[in-house]
Amino acid sequence: MKFIYLIGLSWLLSVVNVHAQADFSGLWKGDITQNDGGYKTSYNFELFLYQDGKRVWGRSYVTADTLHAEMEIEGVIYNNEYLKFEEQRIVTYTIIPELEWCIKKGHLILKGNKISGIWEGNTSFSDCIPGRIEMKRTVIIP
Repeated sequence: MKFIYLIGLSWLLSVVNVHAQADFSGLWKGDITQNDGGYKTSYNFELFLYQDGKRVWGRSYVTADTLHAEMEIEGVIYNNEYLKFEEQRIVTYTIIPELEWCIKKGHLILKGNKISGIWEGNTSFSDCIPGRIEMKRTVIIP
């Protein structure tokens, strides 16, 4: 009887774990930093994300002073708390002579109402100096 109880309990816990999907949808605001040698050390960063199961998509926004860029973004959730994302293309941007915006990819971890992690990227001619992302969700999308 104990054996059947343990099998039932194991099944119930696995079902609950499957349905307790991390929720990355919403508007996230914070900072993206760049290690020494970048154009700036810190930028305003926003993610506007939609989620369907483990798939995530939306837009990312980077601003610094009068500079801005908007990118399409896609990602996937894994281990129920991590987001692996990649910007797909630049939608709009401020032109900076002799510089290009980084197309970024990164790994973020969800802890409560905050996400943080690392990013790296590249332009058409070189790798970007990587850094960190720290954000807080400001709007939840149902």
